[in-house]
Amino acid sequence: MKGLHPELAEIFNRSLKNARTFHELIANRTFTHFSEQNFRTENCLVQEMMINNVRVICLKPKQAAQNMPCFVWFHGGGMVFGNPDDSIPYVIDFVHNFQAVVFIPQYRLAPEHPYPAALEDSYETLTWIYRHANALNIDPNKIIVSGGSAGGNLALAVALKARDEKGPQIAGILPLYPMLDAKERPFHEKFASPAIWNNEKNRHSWDAYLGNMKIIPPYASPLYANVERLPPIYTFIGTHDLFYEEVYEFVNKLRQAHIDVQFDIYKGCIHGFDLEEIPIAREAKKRLLYVTAKLLNGHTGFGDLPD
Repeated sequence: MKGLHPELAEIFNRSLKNARTFHELIANRTFTHFSEQNFRTENCLVQEMMINNVRVICLKPKQAAQNMPCFVWFHGGGMVFGNPDDSIPYVIDFVHNFQAVVFIPQYRLAPEHPYPAALEDSYETLTWIYRHANALNIDPNKIIVSGGSAGGNLALAVALKARDEKGPQIAGILPLYPMLDAKERPFHEKFASPAIWNNEKNRHSWDAYLGNMKIIPPYASPLYANVERLPPIYTFIGTHDLFYEEVYEFVNKLRQAHIDVQFDIYKGCIHGFDLEEIPIAREAKKRLLYVTAKLLNGHTGFGDLPD
């Protein structure tokens, strides 16, 4: 892949050998339960709970404090695969760094459950947390919605819905390399390799999520939403990500609406690069934690953060 970041070359080649088609991805949705995984759990509790009919993973400090920050994290997977358990190693840093509580809902997946099922489950989780903030020792003024890829889509969607319905207050949105545009575009055609999130997988995912809908709802495809009065937003993406063009356009739309937004671009990086154990991924994660700390401390001018 021309221009690929050198740290990702071996990962790309390995992914090419083990590539799965879209139909293979949705045919095998098994996952490793969190109790079978290895990750840093000192001073941290990982529990399962049910919020109405939604299974949710909750991570929190063993020594709970009052008025803890809260992250609601939506997992990726193109709306058609993925699960909350797989996100634990990534989001556990929020617990360790901010003494925060993290909730990861297992929202319903397409094509069995097309839009708005995933949004309904995600929003239901958010509203339940907000209503029970005091009992959960959560600061209702420090709830951040977040997620990568399809999860970034849902983070934006629940924030838009909360704004429109005068629902939970959201302190910030962290939609990492989000899935935004339901329409196919020429830029997508550059991404055909089975080693990455490519045009074919993306097209099938949107078809599964939207079902037979003729009109694209803005909550489903946030690129087309009215973004006025959204809370501060931080996002990043690699230049070799199929979503790069639409995310770039979306950030410009946010800026035109005078939304407080910080945007980082990683040259030569592919979709989901930050999940790998390589220096550029650690750099991106460190930057995410740095910006998030500023947000939780009441910093509302992302534009003057250092590069």
